[in-house]
Amino acid sequence: MDESWTYARAGVDLAKHRAMHSTAHEIILDLSRKLGVEVHELEGYAPYVKMGNLELTVHADGVGTKVIVLQQTGRLHVAGWDAMAMNLNDVVCGGFRPVIASLYVALPESNEVMFREIMRGVHKAAETGRVMVIGGETAILPDVLSYPDVCCFVVAKREFKPQNIREGDIVIGVESNGLHANGYTLARKVLLSKFKLDEYIPELGTTLGEELSRETYIYSNLVLELYERGLIRAAAHITGGAFTKLKRLTKLLADNRVDIVLNSLPEPKPIFKIIQCEGRVEDEEMYRVFNMGIGLVLVAGPEHVEEVVSACRRHGYEAKMIGKVEKGIGRVKIVVPGSGKVITYD
Repeated sequence: MDESWTYARAGVDLAKHRAMHSTAHEIILDLSRKLGVEVHELEGYAPYVKMGNLELTVHADGVGTKVIVLQQTGRLHVAGWDAMAMNLNDVVCGGFRPVIASLYVALPESNEVMFREIMRGVHKAAETGRVMVIGGETAILPDVLSYPDVCCFVVAKREFKPQNIREGDIVIGVESNGLHANGYTLARKVLLSKFKLDEYIPELGTTLGEELSRETYIYSNLVLELYERGLIRAAAHITGGAFTKLKRLTKLLADNRVDIVLNSLPEPKPIFKIIQCEGRVEDEEMYRVFNMGIGLVLVAGPEHVEEVVSACRRHGYEAKMIGKVEKGIGRVKIVVPGSGKVITYD
């Protein structure tokens, strides 16, 4: 029997990844002491510094190994879109409005057509997210790269302050557009050993390449509107680390210790079921690597749930109640749809 696939077996060890984050945090805290600059919410989506009356954050993210699929399917514009989308979605969860963006685009060769395609996606995403791009860096690295590397940097200012989540609050899940830009190292290892990118997969209703090349949804305008209207207490972008990211809310935004219990999750979209089946991936691994069809989580008081869902639909996203906030000790609990199995992330 084939061995079950994990992210670590595919080449990405999340435990070591967290250790790398710890190293970065040590450096940040050391600089903070030596330079006399206070950094707030270091464990959150958007650590920030105060400059006078302003609270400012800068965020960086990229497309990762999704770019391999995008180049092979001729959809490199999605790399530009996704690099911007991942940053916009993260900073707004902290109540920050994106102001300016910069880019780092590294190519394996001097290829104007490739660069123009990537920038076409950047242009479209920046216009959608209402953020000004002011420049960046291009690099040609034939001795280092086989595929493009696309990263975005966003500066944002605080406009809204997330509130502490409370026992009795409702957790709302907003749909994703497939894998978005996370988990591709594992997804490619599993899927491309079984299927070709141009192969039509009946369960998906399209080719594998088309499914894996979908643009990441940009939720930034939605989240900022919900904060402005006072309809949500907090938001979480489900990216790398997937549902373990919700621990940021239980640890940073709770008056009393609480657990987030996701007991009404929808059935995962077909792409996730195929990955799990073909790779024999355990439930615990699936929910800490992939978004499983939920790209954004919102926490609201019960009185605002209907308005939040309505706003999501007006922005073009399906949303539903997927759980609640209960008294606890900072855990995330997931009731796996279909089986009733309970996964706990401490």
